[in-house]
Amino acid sequence: MRKRFEPTALIGLLIGLSAIALSMFLDGTKPRFLWQPSAFLIVIGGTIGAVTVKSGLSGLLASLRETFGLLRRSDTDEDEAMIARVAWLARTARHDGRPVLERYANTTEDPLVARGLALAAEYSEPNLVASCLDGVLDEEDHEGQRHIAVLESAGAYAPTFGILGAVIGLIHVLRGIDHPAELGSGIATAFVATIYGVGIANLFFFPLAARLRERHQVRIRRREKLAEALVALTANESPMNITRRFIAG
Repeated sequence: MRKRFEPTALIGLLIGLSAIALSMFLDGTKPRFLWQPSAFLIVIGGTIGAVTVKSGLSGLLASLRETFGLLRRSDTDEDEAMIARVAWLARTARHDGRPVLERYANTTEDPLVARGLALAAEYSEPNLVASCLDGVLDEEDHEGQRHIAVLESAGAYAPTFGILGAVIGLIHVLRGIDHPAELGSGIATAFVATIYGVGIANLFFFPLAARLRERHQVRIRRREKLAEALVALTANESPMNITRRFIAG
């Protein structure tokens, strides 16, 4: 199922950038003054490097995929389809026996559903199934928190590298102290790196981390309800009751 485009993150970013550009225009500052490739390289390159050291390249790439996922609408159609399938399996298992659960467990790509159905096919106790599914949910929660932590750490590193860029720029300016007429513009240019660091952290990294956390919490709640439905299937509850458990969340 193709997910719909979610533009709100881009709209918010555009609003923030437009407000900054408008304030510069009102103050008479030319936008091209803020374009300093060396400062941009220090902030972005340093931040990416620090995050890579902290989380590894695979962690960085996985977090980028999750971040780009914010551009797709998170609807509940897939969850509802899955719970309907679980209810259908409960009904089918009553007529054809529990081996049908094992067959579906071997074909689904959802680790939570696969684990729950496999245990249900083995006539496991509901308490055991609930405990095992809690372990799967804990792993999913840990993975989601890791992606959020990557963005939050990037937001913490970016201003620091902005300060580093400003110091490097000041060193370059002070080397030309014999030309005092150029000191003012040189110092102003040096602090562009600080603007990059603080701006990117507070307009990009921290807001996206908060958005990712909110979406992750909603997803975990839905997954917990799905786990409850799988436990209900193991306990031989009716398909209607299984569906009701999920909708109640």
